[in-house]
Amino acid sequence: MAQLTQKEIDRRMIEWRNLKVLHKKAVEKNKEYKKDKEAYRKRIKDLENIVLSQASQIEDLKLQVEELKQIIFGKAKKEDKPDSNFPNLKHFQDKKEQKKRNKDSYQRKIPEAHEITEIKTHTIDKCKHCSSPLTKKKIIRFYEEDIPLPNKENKKQIKICIEHKVEKGWCKRCKHWHTSIPLPSSKVVLGSHVKLYICYLSILLRISYPQIISLLRDAYGFDISNGEVANILNKMGQRLKPEFERIKKRLQKGKGVHLDETGWRKLYLWVMASIDTDDVLYLAGRNRGNGHIDELIGNNFDKIRISDAYPAYKNKPGIAQQCWAHPHRKVKDLAKSKALTEVKLKHCQKAYEDFSFIYKELRDFIKEPYDKEIRREQKQNLLKQIRVWSKPHINDPKKLKNIKVQFVSYESEWFTCMDYEGVPCDNNKAERMIRPMVIKRKISFGTKTKRTSENFSVLASVFMTYWKKYEGNFFVEIAQLMKVST
Repeated sequence: MAQLTQKEIDRRMIEWRNLKVLHKKAVEKNKEYKKDKEAYRKRIKDLENIVLSQASQIEDLKLQVEELKQIIFGKAKKEDKPDSNFPNLKHFQDKKEQKKRNKDSYQRKIPEAHEITEIKTHTIDKCKHCSSPLTKKKIIRFYEEDIPLPNKENKKQIKICIEHKVEKGWCKRCKHWHTSIPLPSSKVVLGSHVKLYICYLSILLRISYPQIISLLRDAYGFDISNGEVANILNKMGQRLKPEFERIKKRLQKGKGVHLDETGWRKLYLWVMASIDTDDVLYLAGRNRGNGHIDELIGNNFDKIRISDAYPAYKNKPGIAQQCWAHPHRKVKDLAKSKALTEVKLKHCQKAYEDFSFIYKELRDFIKEPYDKEIRREQKQNLLKQIRVWSKPHINDPKKLKNIKVQFVSYESEWFTCMDYEGVPCDNNKAERMIRPMVIKRKISFGTKTKRTSENFSVLASVFMTYWKKYEGNFFVEIAQLMKVST
């Protein structure tokens, strides 16, 4: 083997030293690259999480904007054609059976004999064309229903004005004047009929003070001021307070109640409606605190209470039943949303179809005659289905996640209607009872003071209860109540 020269040795030593130095630098640089790589990986992961979070927030905001648009502009008009997005739902949707109508049902009912106020006879003797005498004459009857239009003459007949002559005498023994009936504080007073009618116009027909004044003036020739209308409503509210308390007691002792709340000026309006009667109670001008639920149902309430999943109702007395209509509407809105991606939209549509099937089954079971054993089996079957439906999924939007969480958190409260006969699975009755007051709020903007709120609560509760309970004979019954309350 040839011996290396000193020059070659020096060259190789320099090369080795250079490699050693470069290797050391390369190792250090590699360590730096590894650190940077880890940092970049972490940064990329953080940015991906931020993107996912932003995408979720954008989705939530889009859904909120969609909801706000529906609130402001309303939902799109319903089409008669079935929704092509949900072809499987055609078997699950409730269809009201249309009653077959005969020809007479499209015409007004013929009045009874005692309803006829005037008879007009129209005779004919000659032909209208050639003036020849007519033979084989017959009588054809038809009826004209109408109302008298107010004018200067009949306004005096419609408006009642009674002059009371009250005898007064002096008692020598007790040194005191006595009258046959109590005397009012002023010479001219308003009768009970007009007071009752003003309450009816304000509460049930929901018209404003100027409209009430115009109607009384134009139709009856009856002049009244804004102050008098407000005073009548306040005094009538105080007068009917005992009936308000009786309605509350009947509701608390009944089979069960529906509960709901809505905005009322800057505060809220609460409603409590009976499950099986026409009794309804309102509390206006309150906040949204749970103390008002205790005011409505009382501390010892042990009946069924139907409500939505608003947290204030949680842990309140009574046997809770959650409203199925609320989540059903929300899932349906998600299934029709334009704010979701195609993948999530299809997932929500499937979730809506599955939920609708369970909801339809529940409504069908409730309609069946009550049998405790059959109901128990049906309830267990529905529980299994809703547990499967409530399992989290990667494609669940936040809104759907929240709905599923509600079904898990309140699981024992969704099927109370299966344990008792005649208990609905939704809170639709409370919403129907609250809707007229929402319309009134839009017209008159609610009530301003605590006193007017309390009096409105009394009048709305009593008048709505009697209007529903005595349909067709409302004024007679409410007038009788006013006599008893005097």
